[in-house]
Amino acid sequence: MKISSAIATIILGLFIFSACASRKAASGSQSLTSQKWTLLSAGDVDAGSSGAFIEFGAAPGEVRGKAGCNGFGGNYTSEGNNLKLGGLMATKMACPALDVENAFFRALEVTERYEIRKDSLFLYQGDKLLATLKGNQ
Repeated sequence: MKISSAIATIILGLFIFSACASRKAASGSQSLTSQKWTLLSAGDVDAGSSGAFIEFGAAPGEVRGKAGCNGFGGNYTSEGNNLKLGGLMATKMACPALDVENAFFRALEVTERYEIRKDSLFLYQGDKLLATLKGNQ
């Protein structure tokens, strides 16, 4: 009887351990703050090799990045998949082409929610896709 009780305890322990490990891996891969997100497109504008990116959580609630030419920073709040960015401030360097930068800022200003699938971040306003970014760890 003691042997079967010990075996049951071990099996239960392994089950709990594996459940916790798989939940940790899944939640870790679904975090806004786990990586730098490189812009692929904003609206109908292809970001190409603009170098635009965003990083969440350098400090709690802070966001920073590069919009193509100018750097920016601000704050964000996130609850579940809801996302709101605010207080965004950017440098004001003169740049020859600002189409990527303007499209990226427009997307960030109206973002309401996000989805992370595999290594991609999708920003939405309602059901409208605003921007697609790729994770770089």
